[in-house]
Amino acid sequence: MFVSLPPPPVQNVVRESAQRPGDIVRLAPGKILCAGEPVTPVHLETPFTTSVLRNREAATQAAPYALRFAIDADGRAVDIQVDPHPFPGFYIDTDDLAPALAASRFAAGMPRQTCSIAYTAEFVPITDAPLALLYETASAPVPGIATREIYERLNADGDCARGPGSPRRLNYPNFETIAQAPGTRSWSFLRFDVDAAGHTRNVHVVGASGSAALDVASVRALRGNLYAPGKALHGCTFHFYRLGNQPIAAPSIPADAPKDSGALPACAIDPKTVRPLYTGEAYPRPFAARRIEGYAIIGFDTAPWGAVGNVRVLAAEPAATFGSAASRVISSGSVAESDVGHRGCVIRVQFRLPQATPAE
Repeated sequence: MFVSLPPPPVQNVVRESAQRPGDIVRLAPGKILCAGEPVTPVHLETPFTTSVLRNREAATQAAPYALRFAIDADGRAVDIQVDPHPFPGFYIDTDDLAPALAASRFAAGMPRQTCSIAYTAEFVPITDAPLALLYETASAPVPGIATREIYERLNADGDCARGPGSPRRLNYPNFETIAQAPGTRSWSFLRFDVDAAGHTRNVHVVGASGSAALDVASVRALRGNLYAPGKALHGCTFHFYRLGNQPIAAPSIPADAPKDSGALPACAIDPKTVRPLYTGEAYPRPFAARRIEGYAIIGFDTAPWGAVGNVRVLAAEPAATFGSAASRVISSGSVAESDVGHRGCVIRVQFRLPQATPAE
């Protein structure tokens, strides 16, 4: 079974009390240990920054967020599991921790077990944060629940807080021509003015991740935008981002992994009862944001009346999240009624993303 990805849903951000100050949150990695010994990664991908609204009387730092994992022969982090964490008293979006680790790389040919890493939440008040950090957070896939506070500061010296008028022509960079390593993301944050005729003026990059190609393409795209005529505006902002050119494929399923038993009538789940697996709604979106694929092998039993029960994750890579996503949907499935049920059914669920066009 293959799980693709549907268009992203419109997200409604639930805001806390406006009286709570806003903070940028960075998740800083600690040492990586495997069997008690320190390990240095070839590349450790940084989790996306986010923002929170919180009570400053609460603790300024939450307890570290711990992850357990292994390193395979290719130098990939696999079997990633996020340890339970106490609620710090306010919401922090930590969904990118496991995907960022899955996008990291270690030395090939040196597989390791029982590895761990802990991330510490570091808070920077939005009112005091460097502009570079505000640009980075505003360009993140999920900037957090203090997004309005971020833009209030970024637009403080302009009169374009609500954005330009209705667009007449919008342009985007030719993303397919911009190289980007799998699992990573680059971004460009820009400022521009709009004249009374709706033409963009003074387009320039004010914050960026370091991709010169994306910066140049972003400026070129914005210069071609056209908006409804009206009052001339100063200090408008916009950002573009580029995801990795190709998805990171799921680790190979071991040869001795349990086989799919869907050919058995008593184990053949009715597709209509597990629709999210076919529409892609079950795809773990934090991994989709980094274009990371995975798989899950789910075991289950069936009853004569068609119910599915005793659902369990037999394997999931590169992170336990894929197993959790698949098992939740399988639990609501059903099979055709029969004289007897079946124990030990197995279904393999593969989460796959569309292939991107390679950069020229």
